Amino acid sequence: MNATDTFDMQLDAQAPDIGELVNRLQVCFDARGLPSKLFQSFAMAFDEVISNIAAYGSAHDPIRIRVTFGADDVRAEVIDDGVAFDPLQLPDPDVTSSVDERAIGGLGVYLVRKMMDEVAYERRERFNCLMFRKRIVAAPDLPRT
Repeated sequence: MNATDTFDMQLDAQAPDIGELVNRLQVCFDARGLPSKLFQSFAMAFDEVISNIAAYGSAHDPIRIRVTFGADDVRAEVIDDGVAFDPLQLPDPDVTSSVDERAIGGLGVYLVRKMMDEVAYERRERFNCLMFRKRIVAAPDLPRT
């Protein structure tokens, strides 16, 4: 693996094929020998973020995805031309009440924030840019017998 390399993809903003994205990411993670738990974190994060853009973002241009594989972390960026919206400004949802008593919404963003080591948002010109990063934690060596 290079010290840094990238994966780029675009998805239709109105009907994104998240399954195709996840399948292609799986190939990238596997080719680099990355832990399946790391892949699962990114797959879930992309599912949440892209589903929200498609449902609420009013994006017209394709959603752009860029994943950068570093020596000790994986960074992702999701860019869309929807209405300006910083999901990190949402308050944490009430996770202590029963499901029937909770307000709808906000749980996906909350989970992304909890799963990733870093999550950041910025508005660049007419684009929402959500970045998230997770360190690569090597699996412990198994004792030799």
